[in-house]
Amino acid sequence: MYYKLFFLSIFLFFSSCSFVSDDNSINIARYGELFLTKEEFSSLIQGGEINDSISMANFIINNWAIEKILIERAELNLNETKLQKIKSLADDYKSNLLSEAYLEALVNSTINLEVDSFEIVNLYENNKSLFNLNEDIFKLVYIELPLDFSDTYEVRSKIRRFKRDDQIFLDSISFRFKSFSLTTDNWISQNILMKKFPFLTNYSYRSLKNYNFFQFKDSLSLYLIKIKESVRKGDISPIDYVLPTLEYMSLNKRKKELMLSIKTDILKDALEKNKLEIY
Repeated sequence: MYYKLFFLSIFLFFSSCSFVSDDNSINIARYGELFLTKEEFSSLIQGGEINDSISMANFIINNWAIEKILIERAELNLNETKLQKIKSLADDYKSNLLSEAYLEALVNSTINLEVDSFEIVNLYENNKSLFNLNEDIFKLVYIELPLDFSDTYEVRSKIRRFKRDDQIFLDSISFRFKSFSLTTDNWISQNILMKKFPFLTNYSYRSLKNYNFFQFKDSLSLYLIKIKESVRKGDISPIDYVLPTLEYMSLNKRKKELMLSIKTDILKDALEKNKLEIY
């Protein structure tokens, strides 16, 4: 059977590529009165994963033919009850796709995407129980110095203190650092921290948490890490750490409210125009 299909597909591929149907469309294959058009074939072949073009063509043509044969035989051999159930499911699926696509288009064309800071704060305050941290988070600064750096003591003193004047000074000489981050705008999780600084062991991590400062020297560099803020695992997350989640919640809430409003309006409109009657 495999070889019959294989040779059939070869024959179809090489003999029917130039076949033109009554509507002047170029066809690749035919089964009964059904045609695999060049356009349909092109769309199917774009998603293929077989590198060899002939093998790809054979594979697609065979799959197309098998599907059409199975559909034809199903319509001939399945009982009417089964066929009606399948048709009903297909109609329901099509109806759901159409209605949801239209509703989504209406919502997307109407919804206000601006972030409402008042709503964000309300969502945060009313849902704090959702935002318990499952790991420690930090706002920190760090500097990586070459081992022959001449002003190590001064840099270490300033990053440990890290007042505004210290930050300005460190910024001014940062071109001498191997790497650094001197801003504390963003939170960093324990997991990301351990990946960024793989030399942190469980012991040194505890030391960093307890003293808000840690230094480490290897054969290439001296690392200085200063914690400015921290929130421990199990505590409530600060609002700025979960801001993307809150913005998503806010948008999703507005979408649901808008969908309900649209559904109410179209129902009311249909009733007023007597297109809908409820008996």
